[in-house]
Amino acid sequence: MSILITGGAGFIGTFTKNVLKEHGYKVILVDNYVTGDKNNIKNDDILVEKDIRDEGLYEELKDYQIDSIIHLAAQTSVPVSVDDPVYDVSENIEGTVKMLQLANRLYVKKFIFASSAAVYGENPSCPLRETEVLAPTSPYGLSKMTGEQYVQLLCKQYGIEATILRYANVFGPKQSNDGEGGVIKIFIDKLIKNERLQIYGDGGQTRDFIYVEDIASAHLAALNHSGGVYNVSTNTEISVNELVDVLTKLSNDSISKQYTEPRKGDIYRSCLDNSQITKALSWRPGYSFEEGLKKTYDAFIEK
Repeated sequence: MSILITGGAGFIGTFTKNVLKEHGYKVILVDNYVTGDKNNIKNDDILVEKDIRDEGLYEELKDYQIDSIIHLAAQTSVPVSVDDPVYDVSENIEGTVKMLQLANRLYVKKFIFASSAAVYGENPSCPLRETEVLAPTSPYGLSKMTGEQYVQLLCKQYGIEATILRYANVFGPKQSNDGEGGVIKIFIDKLIKNERLQIYGDGGQTRDFIYVEDIASAHLAALNHSGGVYNVSTNTEISVNELVDVLTKLSNDSISKQYTEPRKGDIYRSCLDNSQITKALSWRPGYSFEEGLKKTYDAFIEK
């Protein structure tokens, strides 16, 4: 079975590729290296180096007999979306619609869309279920919500099975400073350089941090089960202050902190209920926050 991963040279794409290949899938990657890393591409990988909005992508992919698409390619930074919402729309909405049209032309059977906890916005009813009202507070969250709606509408129109995965805050080795779990990479970089950590707000804001290998295993589960809308999370709220405490223990050193004004578009609390995906896809996270953070910290220290 052949699987196309957009954003295949990126952080999540790389771990997903590895898991799928381990399970015998043929994997085709699409990436334009705007945020992807060439170091993540191996000699035996099949890579099409193009933008997902490129009209020539069909000709590059038509002979691979692709069964499913995992659409990861996106602009994932909330601050970038606030500063340049037009760019965010082009990357996340236009890019998704182009991929859906391509999926139809390629006779793809399943389309898996990477969405985000950002679609829920500021909702104090943590942990949030998939049935909550969507009320994004940033252009990024809005573009992901709109992407979901296009996936549901066009997949129904095209006869493609759709799976929407709303990620919590993903972190792990190979991640960049951007995206929703980027605070962990930023903090580890600061620790390595013995620099002060900048904390937006009071540090009490919470996130549901999920280790990247658990996201990859969720993609595998989604390929083998029927479609739907699912939170991919740990069901656990971790505050930024708690994150700093765990990093302090890992580094065996005191950490200098500076608290600054909150960022525009950031939500205060975020935690997702994962009971739906554990029942429907027989998936559950394999790593605790502390286990994932240690693996991430060790990987960046070794690097």
